[in-house]
Amino acid sequence: MTPQTRNVVVLGSTGSIGTQTLDVVERLQAAGIPLRVVGLAAGSNVELLEQQIERVRPDIVSVLSEPHAQRLEARFPHLRVVRGGDGPRTLASESGVDVVVNALVGAAGLLPTLAGVSRGCVVALANKESLVIGGSLVRAALHEGRGRILPIDSEHSAVLQCLDAGRRGDVRRVILTASGGPFRDTDPRELARVTPRDALCHPTWAMGARITIDSATMVNKAFEVIEAHYLFDVSLDEVSVVLHPASLIHSLVEYRDGSVLAQLASHDMRIPIQYALTYPDRHATKLPRLDFSAPLAFEFRPLDPARYPAFATVLAAAREGGSAPAALNGADEVLVRRFLHGEIPFPGIAAGLATVFDRWQAEVEGRGKRGSGLAEILAADCWGRTVSEGLSWP
Repeated sequence: MTPQTRNVVVLGSTGSIGTQTLDVVERLQAAGIPLRVVGLAAGSNVELLEQQIERVRPDIVSVLSEPHAQRLEARFPHLRVVRGGDGPRTLASESGVDVVVNALVGAAGLLPTLAGVSRGCVVALANKESLVIGGSLVRAALHEGRGRILPIDSEHSAVLQCLDAGRRGDVRRVILTASGGPFRDTDPRELARVTPRDALCHPTWAMGARITIDSATMVNKAFEVIEAHYLFDVSLDEVSVVLHPASLIHSLVEYRDGSVLAQLASHDMRIPIQYALTYPDRHATKLPRLDFSAPLAFEFRPLDPARYPAFATVLAAAREGGSAPAALNGADEVLVRRFLHGEIPFPGIAAGLATVFDRWQAEVEGRGKRGSGLAEILAADCWGRTVSEGLSWP
């Protein structure tokens, strides 16, 4: 019996994860795996999107601007083009779609995730903000529908694989690894002078700008703790983080009998992307492999809270719950952009997040912003952005 073709949409197709996803799909298709990309959603990189359309021949695409939409309609007259910020949700809601690869950046990924799981799709999730700001909403949608989330993050893909080896009730804790970013050995007194170019030089991974800066501040790892909480139904206290500079062990799971299982692989995002697209099956790949004939570094270090103050701030917001994570996520997007544009120093990101969290707590006491409904979450995200835009440093 011939396997049925699985229809895939890729949201954020011109970004780092999106482009690697299309590479994985083409590799799988060449190996006879029945996948078809039926939809692409992109932001402003219309030139690359046009190349992708020529490669994969989708049925529908989404772009933000009207001029870009008109350009695509003129060049590809048989292509269905949707425009505007709601386009990714439209693609995730399309009938006949089996897999939604959500590689969007930021809060914009929440509504497409909700749409995909509500329809019963598999959502291959690289947009961790969906769970950081709307984890309870996504959980409710999963409970009500037939959808499933499979993580693309290398850390959470590793946890998923380690959990398959035991019973959830026997898990003592989940251990996420972190490279420590480009400044893990930098004197903290020097951080005020680092440049965006310095911060974008991640020691092991090639990623988009925001996630690379978030890795330098460890905001990204705090987001991953929250994501693990919702993905695997473990408490925040049952998720630990250790520094592992080599980035060869992507995560570990410790069981109550003292056994610790680890998942190892080369630091190539196409490996977890492929696993999410083919789960639970594994297929041969020509992607990079670990060379066990050469020395491999398995050093671990504790995470120093003083070096990464933003990590503690984000987790404090997660413990507060409600709209606090959404407020900090919105603030982080703005603060990272302001750092990349040279408006604030690198330590200003952590300082700004602390200020926003303090103000959020004051707002809760004053007028109340604790709600976790969709309207409250989106409002808090906007509020965090507005506050962050107004912050200044000497």
